[in-house]
Amino acid sequence: MSNNTTVLNIKIDKALKQELQSVAKDLGLPVSTLITASVRDVVRSRSITITADLRLRPEVEKELLQLSKDAKAGKNVSPTFDNLDDSFEWLDREVKKERSKLKKSV
Repeated sequence: MSNNTTVLNIKIDKALKQELQSVAKDLGLPVSTLITASVRDVVRSRSITITADLRLRPEVEKELLQLSKDAKAGKNVSPTFDNLDDSFEWLDREVKKERSKLKKSV
C-alpha cells in the first residue's frame, strides 16, 4: 500500500458482498477498485444514483423458464390459424377453460 491509501471498513449484507465479488470477478477487477471508482464518482458529482433492481422475482423467472421449455417441446402452444375468426374462437374457448379451472380451485 502506498502512503496515499487508507483502509475503509464497512458493514454490508453478506449476500450483497458475495454479489459484488462476483461482479468484480466478471469484470476482472478487484472489489477495492470498484469501490474506489464508486466513491470517486460520488465525490466528483456530489450525488448518487439509486435504481430499482431489474431482476425478475424467482417465481416469475421459474414460470418463464417453464413456458420456454414447453414451447420448445411444442407443449401449451396455440395451433396455427389461417383466419382471424378461428383464432378468436380458439382463444375464447381457452379463456373459458381457464376461468372454469379458477372457479373450481376457489
